[in-house]
Amino acid sequence: MSALLSETDLNDFISPALACVKPTQVSGGKSTNNANSNGEYEVTTEPDQPEKVSITLSDCLACSGCITSSEEILLRSQSHSVFLENWGKLSQQPDKFLVVSVSPQCRLSLAQYYGMTLEAADLCLMNFFETQFRCKYMVGTELGRIVSINKTVEKIVAHKEQQRQQRQQGAAAADSTADSKPLLSAVCPGFLIYTEKTKPQLAPMLLNVKSPQQITGSLVKNTFRDLGVARDSFYHLALMPCFDKKLEASRPESLDDGIDCVITPREVVTMLQELGLDYRAFATDNTALPGRLSPPGWDPQVHWASNLGGSCGGYAYQYVAAMQRLHPGSQVAVLEGKNSDIVEYRLQDSGTTIAAASELSGFRNIQNLVRKLTVGAAGPGRTRNVTVLRKRRQGASSASSRPMASAATADPYRCDYIEVNACPGACMNGGGLLNGEQNSLKRKQLVQALNERHALELAMVDPLALASAMELEFKSSALPLEYVFAPVEHSAEKDLVAVGSTW
Repeated sequence: MSALLSETDLNDFISPALACVKPTQVSGGKSTNNANSNGEYEVTTEPDQPEKVSITLSDCLACSGCITSSEEILLRSQSHSVFLENWGKLSQQPDKFLVVSVSPQCRLSLAQYYGMTLEAADLCLMNFFETQFRCKYMVGTELGRIVSINKTVEKIVAHKEQQRQQRQQGAAAADSTADSKPLLSAVCPGFLIYTEKTKPQLAPMLLNVKSPQQITGSLVKNTFRDLGVARDSFYHLALMPCFDKKLEASRPESLDDGIDCVITPREVVTMLQELGLDYRAFATDNTALPGRLSPPGWDPQVHWASNLGGSCGGYAYQYVAAMQRLHPGSQVAVLEGKNSDIVEYRLQDSGTTIAAASELSGFRNIQNLVRKLTVGAAGPGRTRNVTVLRKRRQGASSASSRPMASAATADPYRCDYIEVNACPGACMNGGGLLNGEQNSLKRKQLVQALNERHALELAMVDPLALASAMELEFKSSALPLEYVFAPVEHSAEKDLVAVGSTW
């Protein structure tokens, strides 16, 4: 997204009917020039047989500079075609085996797409990979999420304690102001890439804990290492909800995490079509599959489960829940934000706020977050002139100026921690999921339906209670749990932001 698109014409749900700042590039075949003498192009209808095109991640991120040409090359090594080619060669060797890890969002998306219950879709997916690709192990990502959540909570609590000690020691006002800014999650690769490439001033606020995808890869690798299995003996395929996960697996510090290829549910469907297979044909009532396909020491009732706090990880909720255990008698208030993509969990005791964390999703909300947290942080020689075009808000001021009584609203910028997700609707709206709706209302309804199914059909475990068990079984504290952030420094320039159609 260019500055023009991202900051003056925001729309989290961009359909093909809207103009794109990046023109379509067509190679080969006949081309027609519909430009008139003034250089204006005439709109015409599409041909009856449109040419098949290849879409890469650059079509949605390159405009903002979030992805470079070198990263696009990396993406070519993260596709279903690459998986079919690589595993096709490796499967000829009897000592090689396939491991597949699947996120809960992907499982629900496939179940919704094929009109199945989650259990039936899970068994179908297991049977497909076992039958078609000789998959030996298939796991959910909850174990990786448990480790990620507990490490996140540990770091937030340590940061909060450091703030308390600084206040007691009478730290400088400037320092205390800087430290009072919330920590930001780095588990969403879309937000992490955006921050590193375009908003490096936010990098010091990022909480450095890897995502469940990468930690799951490390857990799998360590499990087999402890069994004396060489790393090159297995191929690890990860099924994830968005294309940014491909870039996450290709980060330099992630290459040793044991993820060989990342694909999405969309690519699974494409792969089935290319192989001439019907997903439903793999339906089975063999309920022994989850246990049989679990690696040694992996409890299928845990790694195929999820946890409370939302379908995207529940980091914000779990932090507040952890703090509540330290303060018996305190209460958690759930506060809605100005839109459905903001929610705050506020822990209070006798009117005093003990801890607070928020979930914030969508590029529109991320832009507001950037403005709130970088005021005065632009650096010397860098000015920020914000022109606000209020559009329709002036006429609605009389209706919207009514007092909101005593109802509290979420204030994510004053929280201890913000769980940030690039996609509006969070991971249940990931670009790799089977959510082909282009109408924004229907798309939101689909996300809501998936979230409801997440709460109803997935077993819930307590990640905080399982922390000690994870350490005992997997020695989770020894895992590589941190990224190596690489923020891009920008030269001083005038930063003109016009905000018009965002309300």
